Amino acid sequence: MTGIFAVILASGQSTRMGTPKLLLPWKGISIIEHILSNTFLFPFEGVKVVVPDSNVPLKRIVSTFPCDPINNHYPELGMGYSLSLAIRSLPPDAQAALILLGDQPKLHSDDIQNICESFLQKFLTKKEKSIIQMKYRDGFVGHPTLFSSHFFRELASINGDKGGKDIIRNNRRFLSHCLSEYPYPKDIDTPEDYQRLMIEGD
Repeated sequence: MTGIFAVILASGQSTRMGTPKLLLPWKGISIIEHILSNTFLFPFEGVKVVVPDSNVPLKRIVSTFPCDPINNHYPELGMGYSLSLAIRSLPPDAQAALILLGDQPKLHSDDIQNICESFLQKFLTKKEKSIIQMKYRDGFVGHPTLFSSHFFRELASINGDKGGKDIIRNNRRFLSHCLSEYPYPKDIDTPEDYQRLMIEGD
């Protein structure tokens, strides 16, 4: 039992893409399926996926995985609101939440496993406050980000489009990094991003 829950934020409005980006194909499956498949390679206590209530095709795909979908009726309220929905759904005995973005199909399962194992090895036995972010080979720092349960109350009350950035900034003494051997898995936000993804492959 790891005590860690995965939270996949998949309720963005895809405004810049012009079409629901998580349904776009890459390597024979949709972008969201890549994230889900990689997530389930680690034995999380549970996987929460925040999806727009109005996106029926996306909800249908998510329902084929053994996860807990959370319908977001107000995706226009931003990433912070989506994150707060997921955090409020966690059980009282949850020890940590790993936050993943639904639009990073090039995220490696190794990094998901490594950041969780880092938490389990260094922090779980001591029950200390902990925030862990990935630091990638090219110097970028970002998702996935793990928060210990000490921060759940703050995370459950955020809104807007900042996600947990303010919480991280205000708690840098509890922040550590998990090193990745891979470059940063860029978000797929625009048609140009998607075209680049298709050209670059792995």
